[in-house]
Amino acid sequence: MISRLRASLMSTMSQLVEEVRVSKQMPSRAVARAIREDAGVSQKRLAEELGVHPVTVARWELGMRRPRGRTSIAYAEILEALRQEIAK
Repeated sequence: MISRLRASLMSTMSQLVEEVRVSKQMPSRAVARAIREDAGVSQKRLAEELGVHPVTVARWELGMRRPRGRTSIAYAEILEALRQEIAK
């Protein structure tokens, strides 16, 4: 019982640390939008990939909202992958 609780706590801590790491590396909203546009990806397509509504992506890019939790991690990973593809 205690080992399962400890494992659960460690998993939660790992997730939290990952979210903090990603939030520090997240590009600005203007850069995020530029990466997406330069890659030729629509807000709708990005939203589908992340499992969110296209309005949500628009709000992130306008600075009205910020992605949170696992979505922020996925968003940062996609942006980084797109950035690398653009740089090729």
